[in-house]
Amino acid sequence: MRALLCHCHHHLEAEDDEALCVVVREHLLWRHPALKPSEEQAQQIVSSRAYDLHYAEVHAEEEVAFEPY
Repeated sequence: MRALLCHCHHHLEAEDDEALCVVVREHLLWRHPALKPSEEQAQQIVSSRAYDLHYAEVHAEEEVAFEPY
């Protein structure tokens, strides 16, 4: 899973960089229409800001303990 945080603090994620480019471009067109992003701009954003996202499996029967600061 790949993800990035838009400058508007909206979290975007997709299966891979190619799919993330589509998500980024759709987000920019919908939320930031004045930018009028091209496919190349979306690819540049993904290549410079995307990161790997790993979800940890959580089991309901396990007890979660938080450590105090």
